[in-house]
Amino acid sequence: MKHFENNIDNINNYFDKIYVLTIARATERHERLKEDLKGLNYQLFFGVDKSNLNIEELEKKNVYNSTKATQNHRYSKPMKLGEIACSIGHKMIYEDILRNNFNKILILEDDVVINKKGIQFFSEMLVEAGSNWDLLYFDYLKNDEKKWFYSIKQFFYHIQKQIGLIKWSHKTISNLFAKSFSKHLKKAGYHDFASAYAINNKTAALMVKLQTPISYPADHVLPYAITNELITAYITIPKIFEQTSQYNKATIGSYVEQ
Repeated sequence: MKHFENNIDNINNYFDKIYVLTIARATERHERLKEDLKGLNYQLFFGVDKSNLNIEELEKKNVYNSTKATQNHRYSKPMKLGEIACSIGHKMIYEDILRNNFNKILILEDDVVINKKGIQFFSEMLVEAGSNWDLLYFDYLKNDEKKWFYSIKQFFYHIQKQIGLIKWSHKTISNLFAKSFSKHLKKAGYHDFASAYAINNKTAALMVKLQTPISYPADHVLPYAITNELITAYITIPKIFEQTSQYNKATIGSYVEQ
């Protein structure tokens, strides 16, 4: 137990700020976080509730741009209202980071729990990353392992890009999959989830720029920047946080998109 508390302290001491993105009506979730994130010095950060949003109004105010969102989407689809709300919430955090000049920031969504097996390697991960990181994924999904046949997929993706059938850049295609780096880190590829990640001030500024107006889901703008080599990012092995809905399908995901 003492060892676990020390690891929590290491996280608290390392980051300038720990945000948990949520919405005001998720009161039951806020109570559960007291146990799920016990010991962590986090601040609840209230984003926007999708029930209070109107897409037409967001477009008029240039908060969201459906044309750009459709252009950016792999299958040419506009963003759903819940995705827009989530992206606005993350952007609000980025703007708060810049206002306060924080430089090492941990961002969590309200449906994560601490992976007690993973957290014990936090200090080692920091040593391995050094100062050369812009983003650290502590939770993620997809593309963390490159199997032999994935090279064939990439080859055909490059052909599709060449003839205009896919929107990803050639850089993104080349960087889709995580690459070996160190014992507890891999160079990040194109991964889902924005549920638990660390960024620096530089990345916060870039995210604000890319999301003005909003045109990417929160967990797509990050891998866009990563795979186009705009930032240096890693995934952690093992994960330090996990989404409750990933191992308990009866549990609702983050209220940020609900």
